[in-house]
Amino acid sequence: MQFQSSNPQYTQRFMRQFAFFVEKFSLFGPNESLVIGVSGGIDSMAMAFCLYLLNKSFGYSLRLKIMHINHNSRMGQDKEEEFVQAFAQTIGAEFKSKKLEGLNPHKNFEYRARLLRYEAFYADLDGEEKIVLAHHIDDSFEWTLLQSLRSSNIEGLVGIPLLNGKVIRPFMCVTKAQIGKFVQAFDLPFIEDPTNESLKYERNYIRNEVIPAFSDRYKQYLKHYVYRHNEISRRLGMHLLDRNRSYFEIVKGSQSVLIYSLSVNQKDYSGLEQLILEGVKHLNPQGRGVLSLQISKMIEALENHKKGPLALTKGIMAYLDYHQILLTKAVAPKLELYFSNYKTFSYDEFYDFLQYIFKDKNFQLSFPYLFLVQNPKLDIRTFDTSFHKDTVLKLKAQKSYYYPALKLLREWSKKKNRHKVLRLNVLLHHNN
Repeated sequence: MQFQSSNPQYTQRFMRQFAFFVEKFSLFGPNESLVIGVSGGIDSMAMAFCLYLLNKSFGYSLRLKIMHINHNSRMGQDKEEEFVQAFAQTIGAEFKSKKLEGLNPHKNFEYRARLLRYEAFYADLDGEEKIVLAHHIDDSFEWTLLQSLRSSNIEGLVGIPLLNGKVIRPFMCVTKAQIGKFVQAFDLPFIEDPTNESLKYERNYIRNEVIPAFSDRYKQYLKHYVYRHNEISRRLGMHLLDRNRSYFEIVKGSQSVLIYSLSVNQKDYSGLEQLILEGVKHLNPQGRGVLSLQISKMIEALENHKKGPLALTKGIMAYLDYHQILLTKAVAPKLELYFSNYKTFSYDEFYDFLQYIFKDKNFQLSFPYLFLVQNPKLDIRTFDTSFHKDTVLKLKAQKSYYYPALKLLREWSKKKNRHKVLRLNVLLHHNN
């Protein structure tokens, strides 16, 4: 099938803008592997076609894989899957699909569906592949407007991030109207999702009722939005078009993964679910992944300052502390230390043990752990050695309130201690 543009001047300008944006923000290189989320709707079909045109006309050699998520929540979705598969074949892209099970359309459908989609994407991710989603400027405006009604947190007003972990959004340089004109010029096929008209979903209400009420009168609202939010983002140090991570960071060890936030007053958990999925994938590449309900419970537990532990997919446990999640393999090797009296346990004793371990080249501590001191006056001890030296040095250089400490480890021990004897389980990785 040959695609000919009825408006080549416009479509060439659109593609030049798209290619320039990709290169400017280093979203992906010319030889990378991309997994494109394609529902069959106008935006995702346009995205897949633009990436195809990069290969065809802009000197790229991208390895394209189209991933279709069948929500299995209404009639006709199997036909939509077949439609997307046929389009993938037309543009020479690999095709994969995932049918979701147990998604109740009446119970927090939007949130659960989003988590399950990310779970499916990350479970299928291979090596250095990146996930491409088709969010555009209108989507970011709708999300920002919704956040301004839901929350007083100013950081939530920055917009949908261009980059977030493995997820990239190259259409954050164009509007929905521009995409529509591009699709019309090439006469690209697409499917209208009938649920897009349902006002029971918050985003649809904003899109179909609120925005049309002012868009005719304030025709430059998107232009003003981009300028205003770029300025807000600049002042906050997180540019709308260059926010390459969530407020959480991830440190990977051989037997565990630490996910933590640098913010003392963290209230924005956006992007955290992707990092959790990435961590689980790192520890258990062959596993089926973590369920969306488990992620939802984990984030809720963090918000309520609960510690866990929570059992995730087979062989992985999650321990929580203040804005931190430690994912560990249940089968990790361990060395047990015993202290006869919990109250007399000192940091110095543990520090001496760390020094002993680091002198033994056959072992290395296999989990990075840091403890956030909310009030730095409470604990000003710092160790030269910690579970993850590079991270500690980085945080010290940033003059943050993070210190290597033992709070979480001690909490584990108290839960396992039936006779008021402190037991420290130190996870070790044997180098041989």
